[in-house]
Amino acid sequence: MPYHGIYGLYYIYKDAHIPVSLLDVSATASLKDLSAQVHLKQRYQLPKTAPRACEASYTFPIPASAAVSSFVLVKEDGSRVVGVVQEKAEARKTFDTAVKAGKLASLMVQDSPDVFSVRVGNILPGEIVTVELEYATELTEDEENDSIRFHLPATVGARYGTSPVAPTAASASTSSTFFSFTASIESLSPISKIGCPSHPIETTLGPDPSLPNAAALSFSNYARVSFASPKDLSNDVVLTIKAAGLDTPRCIAEIHPTDDTVALALTLVPRFKIPDVARQEFVFLVDRSGSMYGKRMETAKKALVVLLRSLPVAGTNFNVFSFGDECTSLWTASRQYNQATLDEATKHVDSMQANFGGTEIRNALEATFRARKTDRPTSLFVLTDGDAWDLDSVLESVKAAVKTVPAEAYLRIFALGIGEAASTAMVEGIARVGAGTSAFVRDGESVTGKAARLLRAARTPLVSNVRLDWSGGSDAAVVEKESDEGFEIVSEGGDSSHTIAQTPQAPISLFDSDVDPLADAHTTPSPPTPITLAPPPPSQQSPHKIRGISPANRLYIYTILSSPLFTGPSSLPNSVTLRGELFSGDQVTLEIPITISQIAGSTAVHTLAARKLIQDLEDGQHDLDLAADGADTYGVAELVKASIVRLGTTYGIASKYTSFVAVDESKREGARSTKSDVDQLEVQGISLASESGFPSLKKTKKKAMLLADSNYSSSSWAEDMDDDEDDGCFSAFRSPSPRYFSSAPVHMAPSPLPPSSRSRRSKAPSMSHFGSAAALMSAASNRHELRPTPPPPPPPPPPPPFPSLSPTDRLDRITRLQSSDGSFTSALLALLDVKDLDKILAALALNGLAKGQQDKVAVTLVAMRYLEMELKDIREDWEGIWDKAKEFCVGLLAGEGEFEEARERLAGVLA
Repeated sequence: MPYHGIYGLYYIYKDAHIPVSLLDVSATASLKDLSAQVHLKQRYQLPKTAPRACEASYTFPIPASAAVSSFVLVKEDGSRVVGVVQEKAEARKTFDTAVKAGKLASLMVQDSPDVFSVRVGNILPGEIVTVELEYATELTEDEENDSIRFHLPATVGARYGTSPVAPTAASASTSSTFFSFTASIESLSPISKIGCPSHPIETTLGPDPSLPNAAALSFSNYARVSFASPKDLSNDVVLTIKAAGLDTPRCIAEIHPTDDTVALALTLVPRFKIPDVARQEFVFLVDRSGSMYGKRMETAKKALVVLLRSLPVAGTNFNVFSFGDECTSLWTASRQYNQATLDEATKHVDSMQANFGGTEIRNALEATFRARKTDRPTSLFVLTDGDAWDLDSVLESVKAAVKTVPAEAYLRIFALGIGEAASTAMVEGIARVGAGTSAFVRDGESVTGKAARLLRAARTPLVSNVRLDWSGGSDAAVVEKESDEGFEIVSEGGDSSHTIAQTPQAPISLFDSDVDPLADAHTTPSPPTPITLAPPPPSQQSPHKIRGISPANRLYIYTILSSPLFTGPSSLPNSVTLRGELFSGDQVTLEIPITISQIAGSTAVHTLAARKLIQDLEDGQHDLDLAADGADTYGVAELVKASIVRLGTTYGIASKYTSFVAVDESKREGARSTKSDVDQLEVQGISLASESGFPSLKKTKKKAMLLADSNYSSSSWAEDMDDDEDDGCFSAFRSPSPRYFSSAPVHMAPSPLPPSSRSRRSKAPSMSHFGSAAALMSAASNRHELRPTPPPPPPPPPPPPFPSLSPTDRLDRITRLQSSDGSFTSALLALLDVKDLDKILAALALNGLAKGQQDKVAVTLVAMRYLEMELKDIREDWEGIWDKAKEFCVGLLAGEGEFEEARERLAGVLA
């Protein structure tokens, strides 16, 4: 459920919830080039009136791509208890033993790839305890070229289904809390812009004066930002940074300070132009669950408008699916893309409401897999704001679907996460194992550019058999000449045997600086045999299989090298070459120079590389030597687990099978020596979020849900309380559907909730209790009362004048007037207040065309001109629309030359 709030801690004493104050939360980030190191700190104080030592637990969010690399428990006297990484069961045993012995101890475990939980045992009355953790994460590309984005999540996310760990009651802290954030930014090139669309920030240019060599550092390559809030946050912290060359290919080598290994991080934002996939099916799967109510549903609609109108004219079939509790489709099978089907799909999109109940995403995905065409490639776009607890089964379904398709009819899945609650683990995971790419749009952000970027990736042919060559790019048989920064496609010629031509054609660069892209229950298993793994291979690479190379979507590749491939700095090559091939047989190649990191003692690249290797193992993407490691004896699953444990303990990171545990060995007066004497504190989520919470009552969570609407009947309340009579205060329960809440904070006062016509299979109350007109009349009839029919709602207000709209809203209005062939309808002239079409036609002199064609070309050129002149700041948002309009005009005119001349003549008329 999408609860948002800094939830306080509680311990239970005589059936009462006693709050533990959250004193403050702080986050410090260090952004260096394309990665970030984040330090989080939370301080809690147990009430002095607490009768005995207690145990606390809470949950917090971290991006799924991040690697948690440090965990420290800080005592009130300032002494630090540093956590160590152990195998998960061993760490839990260490924690339980310490708590029983009356020691202050803490345990951090991964509940899911983007959700971690912490337990702190034996907190004394009045004691202040601080939990600190650090994680490293990649930075993603932003809307513009050479720009990156950092975000700090403010919420765990919308959860649906049965949690793998028991949810627990929560309440807001009674103390006054605040949140502070600081970030230092370091770039390899001068910083040209820093933005924070989420919060007001204070920006200071230049390096931190406390740095020992601050005076010698380039002033324009450094900056610091900060903000502080006396209140809780309501949305994620988002920073955007623009600096020259951020998209340029680079490979950083980090030599481990103690081990004989080197970790390499290769990254680039590909820039290339190759012909689009000639024939393809596009399927759009839209989340219409209750949590999409309001702005998120409108965001999804805007994204769909852009996606539908940017589809290729020729060789395209498409369909639109909706999902929630169930999955429906616009048509039983995808249809050919033309004006009639585009109009029908647009009407369907405009009618969409968030009234499908819960988020059964796995069933919906499998429905689209069954319905897809198998005679051509398919690109599936998933638009969702939520999450499901059955993440593993969802990803397994996606992997199976991608793996079993014919090579000529491959399947790629692209995911767009909408809103603050969208799970990074779910959205990124679907795209990662689905050979696609992902993007996120936070509440209040523009979606058009991100949607256009995903579609551009889908239209790009699949690049397969991608691999790294550590020979330094010396393979002259494949590459005729070196390139400064090109990712070259070397065409093969000759007969049908595809032999390499004697004189290769000029390669197409994939990074062209001139291109602007934007267990059986009846048996008792025997004790597991200890596993002894073979040594790690000399080259460990992630992604194990490199997929999803597309224009404007950042690519990261990590590798850890050891002997005999790495024997010291002198053994590193000067460059690494990335190679692959297209379905046509054309080869691709990109040579990238290697730069050795000069940061003394750093292991950040090793940490991120190990996290990515663990992610591959969890995804089933690995190349374990099963014979050497004894797969017949242990099974693949046990070998994978052992490999993850080795990576986690070697590089000190938490994972599915490794946890941090910290134990204070000092003697503590007042601590209890047995676990049965220790009260327990529980919390649903430590998120950096809103100002509301829940009442301090038994059955807190369920009652909070029911009190959210005053129309819920007392009989239903009794039924739901009876359902839980055996649960106990903090036992597991079936999570109610997210549809009953929007992502806004839950306030303890009657408030309207989104309508829903779908039933749920959980124990959550039926939507009929939540105050629809029909439900109210039905209830009144049962009591032999009559109520008047409510008056019809007032008509919607007229839309604001077009010039006063935001750039993205203006683009949405314009986009809706584009036809399937790329042309624009004459209604655009009225929208833009262009009155003299005859004058424009006279200037264009399109005498070779019929009158109807002349009008279409003229209106389309006007639309293109407006986009270029008035919406130039959001160019990436409309590039696909513009390109399609250009294709239409060039097709009617005598080639590109006459098209450019017509544009110049129009500019003279409209000047």
